[in-house]
Amino acid sequence: MDTLQSILPFIIHACFWFCGIVGTVALISPKSFSVVADVVGLWITPFPQTQSVANAPIDIDKFVMRNSRQFGALVLASVVYLAVFFSGRIDPSWTPPFLILVLSLSVIIALSSLVQLGGEVSKIEARLADARIDGLTGLANRRALDEELERRLSEKSRKGGGFCFAMFDIDHFKEVNDKYGHLTGDTVLAKSVGAVIHNTKRTMDLAARYGGDEFAIIYPASVLREAATAVENLRTAIASAPVCLEDSEVVVAVSIGVTEALDGDSVATLIGRADEALYAAKTAGRNRGFQHDGETCRAITDGEPIAATV
Repeated sequence: MDTLQSILPFIIHACFWFCGIVGTVALISPKSFSVVADVVGLWITPFPQTQSVANAPIDIDKFVMRNSRQFGALVLASVVYLAVFFSGRIDPSWTPPFLILVLSLSVIIALSSLVQLGGEVSKIEARLADARIDGLTGLANRRALDEELERRLSEKSRKGGGFCFAMFDIDHFKEVNDKYGHLTGDTVLAKSVGAVIHNTKRTMDLAARYGGDEFAIIYPASVLREAATAVENLRTAIASAPVCLEDSEVVVAVSIGVTEALDGDSVATLIGRADEALYAAKTAGRNRGFQHDGETCRAITDGEPIAATV
């Protein structure tokens, strides 16, 4: 006990000096304080202080630097007050008002920090959403499509229920680029195909640009017959929305393959069947749709396909 009483003043003085140094560093040099906080954070937890989401870093160091001066001011004020208090040079009755002041300022700083952090989170969420969107067509991109397929198949294995998956690409798209130029090709992708998909799909459907001139659509809560009707309507709608140029127009045709998710499917097997149906549509002359029932491919309709310009 005597030993503890003898070293207690030293411990108290050491704590005062430590807090004083930390508060001073935080107040004078936020950058240095962020380095200290980073080292302490790595010592406490193995998780990195900076994470990257969609190439938009969540920079904890920047957040610490932004709020270090307020933190340093509070720490220094508390250290000075306690030092004066323990020296007996201050009226003890001042302690409750001082504690209320410090607590109030702490709450204000904490709320301000939360608002700032909320703004950073909103920016990250916006960038993450952008990372799932194809910039040219405004549809989902391949990453978003793969994630949704994984989620749908997992949900099907756990809860049952079905969905269908369609793949299609633009017939002779290379000839469009060669004949009219890549800007016209981009217009075909964005307006003749992308815009029509936006206008014809249901809210629950997920449409994505699979890559280049290839597209894909997930039809939740649909059986093959319903999805086949939907993709056939989409095919005719695209053919009915030509791209108008100064002296001509480009009528676009697409070939489509559609299939229904089956028990035991993986993303690869589901895409494989849809791709097989798409290949059958191309082999049959393009500008038409084929459906794959898990065993065979057959044409969706025997009607005469709409003639394409290219």
